Amino acid sequence: MQEKAGQFRSTPFGGFHRQDVLDYIEQLTQEHQETRQRLERQRDEAQAALAQAEDALGQAQRQQAAEATAQTTLEERLAQTQAELENTAAALAQVREEKAALEEKLRALEPEAASWQRLRDTAGDIEVAAHERAQVTLQAARDQAAEIRAQGTRWAQDLQARCLGLQEDLHAAVTNAERELDGARAAFSQAEDHMAQVREALEGLIE
Repeated sequence: MQEKAGQFRSTPFGGFHRQDVLDYIEQLTQEHQETRQRLERQRDEAQAALAQAEDALGQAQRQQAAEATAQTTLEERLAQTQAELENTAAALAQVREEKAALEEKLRALEPEAASWQRLRDTAGDIEVAAHERAQVTLQAARDQAAEIRAQGTRWAQDLQARCLGLQEDLHAAVTNAERELDGARAAFSQAEDHMAQVREALEGLIE
């Protein structure tokens, strides 16, 4: 009847059965190779996942930089709009001056009072319409800038949290794989020492 793995049959002349010892050594070697291959695969998978996470983080950083560029562009547009509003305000001031001059001339022209009244009404409508358009444009630009800033902040915070969690998981996986690989190496070293002792015993029996 075949002995269990790790148990050696005795020979009539003392010592152990040679084939049992060789089978045991072969079994230890095969188990070590399988363990080492499994741990190396786990290590390679963890390293590949870590590289993928680093690529994703780099892409996220590039996207964040693009968002920052877009925000800068919007701020420049807002500054340009404010400059245009200032120009509009200057133009309104000039219109007011021209209106005042026209009113002065119209006062001097009593026979043409009806025409003066129409011109004054027209100038007032132009001033009001220009002021309203300027206020609407400025408010729309401010609302758009605030929304883009809020979206960029939320997106950056969420992306940073996900990247940190992914890095922690990958670091833990790599640490566990390296710990298991170190344990397998120590076990294999012990097995090699044991096999060396078995070989010495066999050589002594053969001699």
